[in-house]
Amino acid sequence: MYMEIALLILVSILIVLVIFCIPVVLKIWCISKDIAITLQSLNQSFPLILKNLEDITTNVNSASSLINKKIQDIASASDRSSQLLSDVVNNIQNFAPIALNMPIFRIIRNAVAVAKGMRVFVEVLLNKEKAETLK
Repeated sequence: MYMEIALLILVSILIVLVIFCIPVVLKIWCISKDIAITLQSLNQSFPLILKNLEDITTNVNSASSLINKKIQDIASASDRSSQLLSDVVNNIQNFAPIALNMPIFRIIRNAVAVAKGMRVFVEVLLNKEKAETLK
């Protein structure tokens, strides 16, 4: 008798568990159908996505190689111009002291000094006249 009651309790627990598991199994079945549809659509569009990615990487690679070439061209031109400018500056440094000792530069220096002296003389003369007129 105890055995029959125990079996009856076990069977009723099992029935209750099966009843509670039915909605879970139904949800899992619906989700698996949705996943199958999603997987099918991904399998159809995946080759197109891969082709687009290959096109994009090809374009990026060609653009980066073109930019790299342009940068190298600019760098080599910059190096050449830097060397040329350095040579010009060095030559000017060597030539400048010799050129400044030429008579024409002495004449120009003296003319500038005379012009400054004349300007100061005229300013003082005019300021003196203004000061006398103000008194």
